[in-house]
Amino acid sequence: MPRGLSTALQNEIANQSIRPIALVEIKFPTIQRITNHYKDITLAEYWDDALGLWDDRLGNWDAGTTYEASGHLLKISAKTESSTLNVNNFSLKLSAVDSAFTSIILNNNVSNDEIAIDIGFMNSNEQLIDIFNYAKGFIDSFTIDTKTAVITLNCTSHFGDFSRVSGRKTNENSHGRFFPNDKESFEFSAEAIKDLKWGRI
Repeated sequence: MPRGLSTALQNEIANQSIRPIALVEIKFPTIQRITNHYKDITLAEYWDDALGLWDDRLGNWDAGTTYEASGHLLKISAKTESSTLNVNNFSLKLSAVDSAFTSIILNNNVSNDEIAIDIGFMNSNEQLIDIFNYAKGFIDSFTIDTKTAVITLNCTSHFGDFSRVSGRKTNENSHGRFFPNDKESFEFSAEAIKDLKWGRI
């Protein structure tokens, strides 16, 4: 899927002065937002289309999201894209030298906590000019290597949340296999009075 690039970003690419940074949000019980940039990054709430820049002028946005500069972000795995729907996996490696992340992981159920990884682009004036989402998913499992002091969070993409019983289909024949006494199956499905949610509720 092609991604559109803002004019400001195209100009920086042409000048060969662009610098990518990672912006990681981990929705632990206490949300963690970290970046591999050397200083904290605050994302403004509003994008200024007229300027083609993040509008970070004081007073022009209600609040921002701050990503803390952190040496704890060690590695983000590469991932591939395809034209077919599938459950992609990716991993995130964090330093366990500081007990902050270790404490959160060991004292909470972090399975299915959401992780979003964005790639931001800085220009030569240290301004954030554009971002795009690199990966988004849920924690499937984790490991803590006590020898190297590395935490690995193994994640599945958001399609991993769409669970389905193998062999089941939404038609009368398939429904009849599992519920042979139900002769009306989907007769009243059009009269549902509320939305039926897919995935996690």
